[in-house]
Amino acid sequence: MKRIQYIIVAVAFMTISFSACKKDALDKQPTDGTSSANYWKTEENAVQATSNVYRYLGDFWDRIFLSGGTDDTFSWSNWPSDILYAANGTATASTGVFNHYWTNFYKMIGAANNVLDNINKVSGMSDEMRNRLSGEARFLRAYAYQQLIGMYGDVPLVTHVQKVEEFMVVRTPRAQVADFIVKELDTIANYLPVTYEAADAGRVTKGAALALKARTYLYENDWANAATAAKAVMDMSKYTIDNNYLSLFNGDNKNSSEIILSGRYIANTYTNGTATWVGGPSLGGWSQVVPLQSLVDEYECTDGNTIDTSPLYNASTPFNNRDPRLKLTIVVPGTVVNGITIDVTAKNSIDGLGKNNGSFSGYYYKKYIPTVISGNYDNNSYNDIVLIRYAEILLTYAEAKVEAGQIDQSVYDAINQVRGRTGVNMPAITSAKASTQAALRAIIHRERRVEFPLEDNRLFDIRRWKIAETVMPGNVYGILNNFDSGRADFGSHVLVEKRSFNVKRDYLWAIPQNDMDLNKNLVQNPGW
Repeated sequence: MKRIQYIIVAVAFMTISFSACKKDALDKQPTDGTSSANYWKTEENAVQATSNVYRYLGDFWDRIFLSGGTDDTFSWSNWPSDILYAANGTATASTGVFNHYWTNFYKMIGAANNVLDNINKVSGMSDEMRNRLSGEARFLRAYAYQQLIGMYGDVPLVTHVQKVEEFMVVRTPRAQVADFIVKELDTIANYLPVTYEAADAGRVTKGAALALKARTYLYENDWANAATAAKAVMDMSKYTIDNNYLSLFNGDNKNSSEIILSGRYIANTYTNGTATWVGGPSLGGWSQVVPLQSLVDEYECTDGNTIDTSPLYNASTPFNNRDPRLKLTIVVPGTVVNGITIDVTAKNSIDGLGKNNGSFSGYYYKKYIPTVISGNYDNNSYNDIVLIRYAEILLTYAEAKVEAGQIDQSVYDAINQVRGRTGVNMPAITSAKASTQAALRAIIHRERRVEFPLEDNRLFDIRRWKIAETVMPGNVYGILNNFDSGRADFGSHVLVEKRSFNVKRDYLWAIPQNDMDLNKNLVQNPGW
């Protein structure tokens, strides 16, 4: 069986499937189960249809630009994503980014429902294969719903291919959707294999189902069940912390034992534009997605203390003696990436502040720059988009235990596995350093932030922790400009933009206006 790369072949199938659909994202699914009695005949048909669902999972646009809606990142343009409006508080229900995520995930749900409604038509397929493919489709549908409820709250729960008279759906309460997700994952966990042969690398596993269950419980503040679900993944003894952090994201280590779920890409065959949007000018990129000073400041010093308490921190050499993940994640002046030295402070540097596609913050991301890029730079990255990895499971376990008031040695062990990664080797957290719930909570919150930049965690974290109202509004800054005297901000940190955050509105995104216009049964989120 060919791996997920043949989702390219399945595009033609998708076109047939969706040909009779309305413009509404919720209706972009077949009205008659592919409109062809000739399709669902062979196991290969079922495999291709299931593989088609993965193409939405691997939408790099989702992951990379999503960070631009947080206090980690600034995205300077309104194309190809206008997430800057969601970040600075000027978005409306017609802002494109709200429509993008809503549409992509409902397309994913529609494609999964298409499989589930039709797979039993295929004769001659073993029960094991039928259950596995159904399990993959059900997982991918559950993943889409987990993302949707975190962004929009209550959302329509659609579990089969809709008939015309069913198009006018209503929103299902978030708690009910979360319960559906967990029940689905419980059911399919044993349908899915723990591992696959190399030809099927990247398909959904039992570990992914258990991991998504843990995330769902955590995001819904169900601490006891989140800890139990995370422990189930840990007890599989299948996943480990990888000793090469950067390799998880640059394309060198796609089959790492740390990666539980990823959107897969293939060099010169099925590629993405990550390097274009993340890379700076000297790497041929547009630096549209760049780190902010607040993220840089979050990294501890090598003694395990924050920069405001550590004697190792020196404001004149702010990048020295810092958590190694800082320089693994962010290009600070003088960083070498793929053999090229990037220094925004150098005179006449093409990476200069805000010019020639240079960073508006003075920083660039190193994470997600592929090691090798061939051919046309634009849209030719092959590195996978990591969606769930073992570090998240460990920190989920630690957070859930702490919030449940069950602080024991296993909490410290979980945190320290992440901090103790070879090449990071940050000092262990002990009960002598942090014994209270509040102290451990602060450590876990910081650990999640510095471990997961450019992954989707931060957007959901600042909302579920109810800190978005604190970290999002106000002036956001970039690097200290002590090198370009021709700018008005010389001697100060670069002012990137001023943001606002409406507490009564912005904890949930708007239901896209075009969907509201098409379906009068949808009720808009408050304030939009």
